[in-house]
Amino acid sequence: MSLNAVAPFVLTLLAGAMVAAQPAFNGQLSTHLGSPIRAALVSFTAGSLIMLATVSVVAYRAGWPSLERIFNTPPHLFVIGGALGACFVTTAAWAAPKIGTGSFFALLFASQLIAAMAIDHFGLFGIEERSVTLMRLLGAAFLSVGAWLVIQH
Repeated sequence: MSLNAVAPFVLTLLAGAMVAAQPAFNGQLSTHLGSPIRAALVSFTAGSLIMLATVSVVAYRAGWPSLERIFNTPPHLFVIGGALGACFVTTAAWAAPKIGTGSFFALLFASQLIAAMAIDHFGLFGIEERSVTLMRLLGAAFLSVGAWLVIQH
């Protein structure tokens, strides 16, 4: 198997591990700053600065998009990803310390899979339609049962 085939799986596993740690750090930051909203602001500011440096290096090598390309991008696409991310980070910083990281992610994974299957099935947000099948429903059901088991004390 080539590196191009394996790399997305490996990087996704690493990203998942990093995402699992993020609410713990942001929860601690929320406690120190006295607010999950303040913690989210600091988190996004740090992330924005890191992305600015990264994009600057990449743009130095590959160039910036043309003004025409930027102006032809639908305006909501500049906002919605960040807005959804802000909701996630703020909720994670607030909820994970209260219910535990395991319970937070169990609920998160189950709800993400159910929502993702609906997005696929109906072809929402420009995603190619992918019908819900019995096996996919069983997978979602098993994940939901697993989430319930993780949440139980």
